[in-house]
Order: sequence, then structure tokens, then C-alpha cells
Amino acid sequence: MYTKFPAYVLREDGACIPMDERNADYQAYLEWIAQGNVPSDPPQPTLGELILRAIAEIRLQRQPIIEILDGLQASSLTKGEASRAQVIETAKQGLRDLTNIDLTACATYADMRLKVKAAYFALAAALPSDLRQAFKDAIS
Repeated sequence: MYTKFPAYVLREDGACIPMDERNADYQAYLEWIAQGNVPSDPPQPTLGELILRAIAEIRLQRQPIIEILDGLQASSLTKGEASRAQVIETAKQGLRDLTNIDLTACATYADMRLKVKAAYFALAAALPSDLRQAFKDAIS
């Protein structure tokens, strides 16, 4: 059985108030609105917070790629394909280095995502076509 969770409003002091007519805080909030007050927009994240979010997303997105490349690299080493294994290692290091990307010139989170996607494209483009498949989710 599913439980219906109440909707919330954000009070000026940052408190979340359940939208429930029986709730005294919600009644006070409605009265405050009726008096002509207008809630302010929630605070927007700072550039630093957006960069941290983008870096966290990079870490999540690159992990499955590194795991695929690990498997391909192990297979290459087993087959005695040292040069292919080295190409894969270089790609993996490029993925690790993505968290050092300079996002300070980006104005929005969308700009940051585009810059990171371009970096994924550059990494994938340097690889043989069969290895680029590991990057398909990151560059699509």
C-alpha cells in the first residue's frame, strides 16, 4: 500500500511546512500570504556549488566507462596486446583527470555539462572505434 506524502511550502525562514489545512503553521503561512506578502525565490546555487555538483556527476558517469575499459584492458593484456592495453590506460587516466576540468568560465550548469560532454567526446575520439563504445552513454 502506498502512503501519500503531503506537499510542502517553503517558509521565508527556510522551514518546510506540510500543506495541510489542519496544520497551524500552514494556516499562519496562508494568513501571511493573504496579507500581501510574497514568498521569495529559493536561493540559487553558487558557482562553486554548481561546480561541485558537476564534478560529482563526472565521478558517477565515468565509473561505468572505467569498468568497461578495465575489462577490455585485462583482455588485451591476456592476449599480449600491450599497445592496446596502453591506449586503454591512457583513456582511463583521461577519465580520472576529468574532475580537474576548469568549469569557472561556465555561466550555468548546462554550460558545465556541455563542456564536460565535449571532454568526453575528445577522449572517445582519440580511441579506436571499437573502444569508443564504452563512451556511448557519456557522449549521447
